[in-house]
Amino acid sequence: MIPANFPEANTRFKAPADLDESQCSTIPAYVGILQGGNLDGAGVVITAWQPSAEERLALAAGETIFLGIMGDGLPPHFLSVGFPGGVA
Repeated sequence: MIPANFPEANTRFKAPADLDESQCSTIPAYVGILQGGNLDGAGVVITAWQPSAEERLALAAGETIFLGIMGDGLPPHFLSVGFPGGVA
């Protein structure tokens, strides 16, 4: 999946200094505060992802999406259809 731009995006997360754009894409995001409900006032970061044609087929077949967080927070992060290889 690749990071997708969306109308509400108000920031962009760039690759950390030790990674380049080929390893970690720039990620459009919405950064704000939740309003209402039991999480009122909590900070939120929202990103959007566009699946490839192959990933859309896997999703239609019921495959699971996994979210992995690299490091101690966000960003960088990734999404995967099916369990990502190399992760224990």
